[in-house]
Amino acid sequence: MSYIFSFSSRNSAMRFCDAVVYYGGRASYVNTPALGDTGCGLSVKCDDYELCNGVYNRGSYSGLKGVYEFDGFSYKPIYNAGN
Repeated sequence: MSYIFSFSSRNSAMRFCDAVVYYGGRASYVNTPALGDTGCGLSVKCDDYELCNGVYNRGSYSGLKGVYEFDGFSYKPIYNAGN
């Protein structure tokens, strides 16, 4: 299972990805899923939700638009910031 963290700013997405890697996670940049708010179009993919959640709570990453669960075939929203 993978998790996609979608941000409204590219800077926040890059800082978040760097922090996840710093704390020992494997993260990569992906396009934001079409079903979500497009935001900046850049999202972060990681397999460890607990690590990502901890990194997000420790840092200051503005503009989180949504978090999606990806099973390899479909996306399921697990957090949506709304408008």
